Amino acid sequence: MENPACATVENVLILKADRLYAEMLRQHIHHEFPAARITIVASVEAAARVLAAGPNDFLITGLGAPVDGDVLDLLVQHRQRRTGTRRVFVVTARREYRVLAALKSLSIEGVFDSAAEPPVRLAAALQVVARGALYWSPSIVDHLRRVGSASNAWFRMLTAFEQVVLSVVGGGCDDAMAAQELGLSPATVSTVRRELHRKLGVQHRGELVRVAAQQGFVRFTPTGVVRPGFALLSAAYEARRTKRPGVVSPVAAKMT
Repeated sequence: MENPACATVENVLILKADRLYAEMLRQHIHHEFPAARITIVASVEAAARVLAAGPNDFLITGLGAPVDGDVLDLLVQHRQRRTGTRRVFVVTARREYRVLAALKSLSIEGVFDSAAEPPVRLAAALQVVARGALYWSPSIVDHLRRVGSASNAWFRMLTAFEQVVLSVVGGGCDDAMAAQELGLSPATVSTVRRELHRKLGVQHRGELVRVAAQQGFVRFTPTGVVRPGFALLSAAYEARRTKRPGVVSPVAAKMT
């Protein structure tokens, strides 16, 4: 007897740079949803084009460094437009609280812990999400529960604007480069950076870079620095910022 969930899955988009891993996912999906049309892309840019071209029932992606582009920002744009795909399923071994908290804030339907759960569990997780329910691996839920209080306190210690600046200077930019990137003056960036040093208890720029990487604000890849969820972080800053009528902040201008 056909699983009712199968009939609701017609188009699946896989975003994965690793071809072998993408093929493994394709085989799992084909087994669970044999009638589904499966498209595989290796970059965020290519995924955005597919999503813009028409609706998909599933977007299945990872968050790892091999993907060319910021997956979190792709998910932010998708959620803001409420178009492109009905369900998002993330396969990841990432543990940074900021990344997992971003997935939670975006109401991602499925998050599968590839480091803790065997591949045979993937099929059951896909079926749960296909039926319209949520599936978050128990190991990830437990991790969020255990580190949540301490990490929430860490993030509350920094203002939204300080987190935006940390995302840029944490990638190795000096004050002048960060100022150009954010549309601010070098003096403003320098002031915020010194405050970050004080709050985080670090003495040198290198230590600031280390903290930014450990907390998930930046990720260093062979093709350059990625700032996961920078659009989401900037949007949070803009939402909290008191704007004067007719004035667009520098960060908002850079994001448009």
